[in-house]
Amino acid sequence: MNTRKIVLSSFMFSFVGLGLGIFLLKFYNCGYSIFCYNLITISKALFYGMSALSLVFLLLLFIPQAFLVWKKFAVWFLPIATLLFIFYPDPGSGDYFSPYPEQIFQWVSIIYVFISVVIIAIASRK
Repeated sequence: MNTRKIVLSSFMFSFVGLGLGIFLLKFYNCGYSIFCYNLITISKALFYGMSALSLVFLLLLFIPQAFLVWKKFAVWFLPIATLLFIFYPDPGSGDYFSPYPEQIFQWVSIIYVFISVVIIAIASRK
């Protein structure tokens, strides 16, 4: 399969995930149960994580020769970020100095986009 097709299909997948995250955050009202808290946490992870992925895949659409180099980075970073998103403790766990999960989602997404842009820029210069 062509690299451009892989990047385009990945961009579309991440864009759909971003849309799902926006829908769950903005338009779906589930009340104030523990299920709702977990759903909001998942939707924030989808919103921040998929927006970062969409941005990177959009950049890779214009610079497809950097895909193989970027993929080596993404193969180890995405599972670590996913595990961090899943197992990060709730803010009510007794530690008042820990950041909220939403802040962790933002920071990890920003770090991911920054490192990805640097890798793509270096790979495009070669």
